[in-house]
Amino acid sequence: MTAVLVPEPENKWDRQAVRVDVLDSGRPLKVGYLPRDLAAEYQPTLLAVGQQGLVGTCPARIAGGGEKFYGIYLYLARPRALRVALGMDEPFIARRAGVEVLLRNDWSCTVTQEQAHQNVLTRYAPARGQEIREVVASLGFCRITSGKYRGEEALEVRLGGERVGQVTRAMTERYGDQVHTLIAQGLTVTCEAFTKRTDKGIEIELLLPPGR
Repeated sequence: MTAVLVPEPENKWDRQAVRVDVLDSGRPLKVGYLPRDLAAEYQPTLLAVGQQGLVGTCPARIAGGGEKFYGIYLYLARPRALRVALGMDEPFIARRAGVEVLLRNDWSCTVTQEQAHQNVLTRYAPARGQEIREVVASLGFCRITSGKYRGEEALEVRLGGERVGQVTRAMTERYGDQVHTLIAQGLTVTCEAFTKRTDKGIEIELLLPPGR
């Protein structure tokens, strides 16, 4: 089936309600509502979609029958994915503040060469008894100094403006163009990250967008 998600800000029982209809020969038939927590997450985006003269739909599957009640399963995209697809949000940036941009935090990305920067990373280590510590890293560029890609460019990771490592060549190819573009605009590029204690010392992982 195709389900239609209809925001109901006028609903007297729940101002954040989102009704679920299904299309039967082109006619919408009401079958229920999104759970309250999901409705609160989806309604603002659905209202914005409506302002563009569009409606939000998704694939759906009806199951049950016999001794079981009928139910419906929805195959939903995240609200942000819809806003990006419609050009309402930037695909790479989560937030802008002055000359600083914070990248989206969809994927975890490991950092290399942390062992050479323990003097800096130690200052950002998790407190005793905690597994991780959330930090904000900034991104720049450096040159690879050894191995197959010696002399080529890599994304450098910094905490408090000090180098703590770099990402792999593959990850540099994935994110380098976008970071270059932002830096060329005079912007400071940052991302969410976290440090953790390991047998090798303090390590850091970045949270980055899907990339290109």
